Amino acid sequence: MKHKLLGTLSILGLLALSACTSVKNSNSNTGDDISGNTTAIELEEDNITSEFRLVDENGIQIYAVNNIYTISSAGVYTASGKLESGQIYVDAASEDVELDLDNASISSALLSPIYVNDCNDFTLKSVKDQTSYIYDNRTTDYSASTDDINGTGAVYVKNGDLKIKGKGSLLVTSSANSGIHGKDNVSIKNVTMLVKAVNNGIKGNDKVTIEENPKLGIVAGNNGITTSNSELGSKAQHGYIYINGGEITINSYGDGIDAAYTVEIGTSTDSDGIVYEPIIDVYTNIYSSYAESSTTNTKNKSSYGPGTMPSQPGGGFDGGGMEGGKAAEKADQSAKAIKANEAINITAGTIFTYTYDDGLHTNCDEKLDNGNTPSAAIIISGGKLEMKASDDAIHSDKSLTIAGGTIYVAEAHEGIEGKTINIEGGDITVFATDDGVNASTSINISGGKLDVNMAASGDVDGIDSNGTLTISGGIVITRGPNSEMAAPLDADGTIKLSGGIIIVLGYAPRNASVSLQKTTSTNGLSKGEHSVTVGSETITYSNANAYNGSTTVYANASATVN
Repeated sequence: MKHKLLGTLSILGLLALSACTSVKNSNSNTGDDISGNTTAIELEEDNITSEFRLVDENGIQIYAVNNIYTISSAGVYTASGKLESGQIYVDAASEDVELDLDNASISSALLSPIYVNDCNDFTLKSVKDQTSYIYDNRTTDYSASTDDINGTGAVYVKNGDLKIKGKGSLLVTSSANSGIHGKDNVSIKNVTMLVKAVNNGIKGNDKVTIEENPKLGIVAGNNGITTSNSELGSKAQHGYIYINGGEITINSYGDGIDAAYTVEIGTSTDSDGIVYEPIIDVYTNIYSSYAESSTTNTKNKSSYGPGTMPSQPGGGFDGGGMEGGKAAEKADQSAKAIKANEAINITAGTIFTYTYDDGLHTNCDEKLDNGNTPSAAIIISGGKLEMKASDDAIHSDKSLTIAGGTIYVAEAHEGIEGKTINIEGGDITVFATDDGVNASTSINISGGKLDVNMAASGDVDGIDSNGTLTISGGIVITRGPNSEMAAPLDADGTIKLSGGIIIVLGYAPRNASVSLQKTTSTNGLSKGEHSVTVGSETITYSNANAYNGSTTVYANASATVN
């Protein structure tokens, strides 16, 4: 689904793109106010008026036929000046072509401004210290078109890999479809680029790779960055999105990052040995700089704008896809920050998400194009995540493993949810209005620090397994109402506490198998700062609310609650 562009977005204003919203939603249990980490991008206005020229590497000029400039052989070509109602058309089978944009402005209301029919590698380079512009001004809806003659992006590559790079700046806009669409692989490095599109911002059917040090801003009516093909190709599995560097801000009405197969977020290293980690901010649906203006949808109107809440929830949701739970707020269409079918794997980076849906999400509803059932796994072993979500902050239809990194969930319906959840490391803080951590089969905690903050009343559980709950290591702090209907620790099956330090505020678990010493105190329940000392180790924590009942500490020695 795609939507009209919000009319108030200007070229210069798309560029802060971070929205930097600090608006609280209606959650009654929230953590610190948080906002994004990316910085604004500003581009010069398009004042290009010079005559358009396209020359090859020898300076020989290429002339147009019916305002279409055709490149039919390998080489490096340079475009400069203003081309209105025209197109650069590349048809060089099995050849490598580079197009350098040197203070160029290219627009068309009839065709994709840059259309690559056939090529081996097509490189689009923004020349150092220059700003160039590509405008797809078509008004016909090509979002469902299979007619490649039209092209489905301002920059469209039908056959061949698309590489975008350069030390200049580039603005790409599309009022008809996607901003950048490569039907094979798309890779981006080092360039400063803004993409504003009524459909997808950047789409590579087979793969999208972002590495080293680009600075990207995307405003999209559908997905910000996406792949669509999860077939097993002759050389590699398709459907990956790799983000291994760069500063990226996405404002999307749909999903921010949506991979047909897997999203990998980590580091990249350039030829000088410099290692880059990505900084990513994602805002979706009503929290983004993109707003619905369709008259057929009354729940998400453009008047809401970024950072505001509608008067009614945007669709019901029971327990984030698991059993039970209260209705969460989510969009009528998918509006997740990072979504994949096979897996999401995060090893490094700084990520901020503000979503009218889930933050991270993997699902296994349908088989992949390669015929396999998705693993739907989420693995977090590094990086820093800060999240606000109207639905779940992190949701996996199958396995969810946290082995490292820092995760701070400031707002969520359910904080961390999966079929099986394994917490092996990391520093995790969760504020949620339903369950803090919820699994349909099992929760296994063996390391790291987990601090779960829940409201002091209501039907909310801190850590809740519909199957088994096992804690064998790490530091766990969990809160919940002092009632048998909801608890800091809850499981339909067995609860086994055999290691680590476990601090339970509120109603202590019943029928738990415990091989640790138990200390009970009336201290540590009030709002504010508290500490627990076990042997030589002191754990500090802060309560956003006051709790009834008791503070129960399970550890390998007796504890003192201060």
